[in-house]
Amino acid sequence: MRIKARLAFSFAVLLFCTVAVLVPVMLDGVSETVARAEERELRGHLEAVRAMARLRTNTAMALAELVATLPEAQAGVAAGDRSDLLAHFMPAFLKLKEDAGVEQFQFHLPPATSLLRLHQPDLFGDDLASFRQMVVEVNRSGKALQGLEFGVAGLGARAVAPIVLGTRAVGSVEFGMDFGQNFANQFKARFGADIAVALPRDGGFRTVAATSAAAAVDDETKKAALTGVTIIRRETLNGRPVASLVAALDDYSGIPAAVVEISIDAGDYQAQYARARMRALTVGGIVLLVGLAIAWFIARTISQPLIRMTEAMHRLADGDADVAVPSAGRRDEIGEMAQAMFVFKQNRAEIERQRAERDQFSRLGALGEMASNIAHELNQPLASILNYGQGMVRMLDGPSPDPALLKTGAVAVAQQAERAAAIIHKIRSFVRRRPQHRARLEINGLVRDSLALFDRSGVSRRISFHERLSAGNLFVSADRVELQQVLLNLLQNAVDAMPEGGAISLETAIEDKMVVLSVCDSGPGVPADAQAQLFHPFFTTKADGLGLGLSICRTIVESHGGRMRAAPGPDGGMIFDVSLPAIV
Repeated sequence: MRIKARLAFSFAVLLFCTVAVLVPVMLDGVSETVARAEERELRGHLEAVRAMARLRTNTAMALAELVATLPEAQAGVAAGDRSDLLAHFMPAFLKLKEDAGVEQFQFHLPPATSLLRLHQPDLFGDDLASFRQMVVEVNRSGKALQGLEFGVAGLGARAVAPIVLGTRAVGSVEFGMDFGQNFANQFKARFGADIAVALPRDGGFRTVAATSAAAAVDDETKKAALTGVTIIRRETLNGRPVASLVAALDDYSGIPAAVVEISIDAGDYQAQYARARMRALTVGGIVLLVGLAIAWFIARTISQPLIRMTEAMHRLADGDADVAVPSAGRRDEIGEMAQAMFVFKQNRAEIERQRAERDQFSRLGALGEMASNIAHELNQPLASILNYGQGMVRMLDGPSPDPALLKTGAVAVAQQAERAAAIIHKIRSFVRRRPQHRARLEINGLVRDSLALFDRSGVSRRISFHERLSAGNLFVSADRVELQQVLLNLLQNAVDAMPEGGAISLETAIEDKMVVLSVCDSGPGVPADAQAQLFHPFFTTKADGLGLGLSICRTIVESHGGRMRAAPGPDGGMIFDVSLPAIV
């Protein structure tokens, strides 16, 4: 996978994981916020219930303390005169019941005997001590009390004040405010929440007030609430989301006396959560898309200069010394790479110059070694030209020159001149220094041409040459003159290794997508300790050698992307293999 793709993919995965983690975290946070808002609202409603209960008990206390100070009440209770009390206070009770929601108004005698119930005048004289602890406590201590308490009529918001005549406590007066269905209806009308009040009864619970017909919580939940635990529930009732709070209501002494369930419609909260979720998903999607665009842009800004740098490096490796170094003006890591490439380009140019000089020296050295044989080769056409020229002169000096013979001589002179010119041309092409020029080259043809050139150099007739070339054509991308220099150098080394004569074979084949050219000789070979140094500069086994030939050959081969090795032959002598990348 390319760097651009890896960068874009890695950034995309990282961004996706980030969004995949952050969006749920955000949604969890929103969900917790919604839950806390629901709980705050429910707890606020619970405090409102308690405040309304306190307001009722405060009203009851104000009325009880007011009546306790009236002389009519003090005298009537002290005398136990029910008729007098009834006559004085029944009109007031009826008015308070209608206007203020007063449901109970009664007088007690110590310790807790009912003297008069204005709300039930016919019920009196019963002892309340067994269940009306507020009345007992007020008559005992002489201090007023208020709060929720059970009575004959059930749970009520009550207040009891002592009645004192002079310095003597003669009884108490009690007011009870509505704490049933009317209380629940007023609460819902004011706060918009449903409420249900349940009282413990016979191991279970009895609902005394409710503003909704929806199913109430189970008895186990109510029992848990009576222990002082506030329970928050979320459920769906009749197709709508509902949040509920279940808690205990304490009586005047702080003991849990009832269970209140407050329910609110959670649809608005759910809608807020849904909107927040949609916003989070939308923002996450936008962030993901923007992030992918940024990732693509970053990957492109990094990969494009690298691609151009790679292309330039390939061209430089192929020998194009004029290639421009891309991104050289940047002041980042890419710019540093460009500077390094510029230095590499300069070094490559210097190396190529030095290699060219070494190649030139090698060619000149090879030319010197071949000079005498070249002179012998040129002597043959020159001698033929001389003989044909002298014969034609003698024929022209005779009495009757034969035109046909003169033409034959002229043609022979031209042929021998062309032969000499061809020899001179090949020698000049070999020696002339020029830039490297690679082209599609057929290796078998190169071997035949080089062998023909070398064979014309006057090698001893005691040395035989054998060609074992591949049946099909093998192509490489190479500089013809440089590869010819390598082959001629190997042939000359093989000839030098066999002063007493022998056989030289040239073989071509293809192995693992590489074209392999082998030069084998039947000489004495190279000592084992010297084989590892054959390609080292200035190492030679010849008495008059410079030790540069094989080093230059390997440099040329490696500059073509190939490799060169030397190994002993199976029947003696040495084998030198040149391997080059094959092309179609």
